[in-house]
Amino acid sequence: MISYIERSRLAIWLLVIVCLIMSFMLVWQSVVKEANQSAFLLASQRIVERASYYKQQWLLSGQQNEITIEGRTLNYTSMGWIKPLGEAQHVDCLLWLDTLYPQHEVLGNQPVAIENKTIANNYHCDYLYSNDRLISITLMDNRFIAKTGFLAQ
Repeated sequence: MISYIERSRLAIWLLVIVCLIMSFMLVWQSVVKEANQSAFLLASQRIVERASYYKQQWLLSGQQNEITIEGRTLNYTSMGWIKPLGEAQHVDCLLWLDTLYPQHEVLGNQPVAIENKTIANNYHCDYLYSNDRLISITLMDNRFIAKTGFLAQ
């Protein structure tokens, strides 16, 4: 009779422990998802801050089309936003990311692909990260936008 009661107690304790572990795992998934979203949002905000810094430098230098800052020649729009143009005046999305977000890294992940979606003078670059996340930088009609999102499957 005693062994039956001990087995019942053991079974109940195991059930309680399994329930606690399952609850912890469910909560942990939402915490990881929230941390991921926050990290990408922070990265996009840093990109905007860095673009604003370069715009301030443009204003201080007399609003020239080209300015050399930190050993790098930067091309500007008439409103002071950096264009993603390389040496040969071709769109260079990696140069844009190097300038505006030098660490490239979000939660230990580097971009796995970079897509240039520029049409004429409407510059648009997508930086694809693992877990179907992306950072998008757009300069369209003299409006600078940095945002994050998911890739649709």
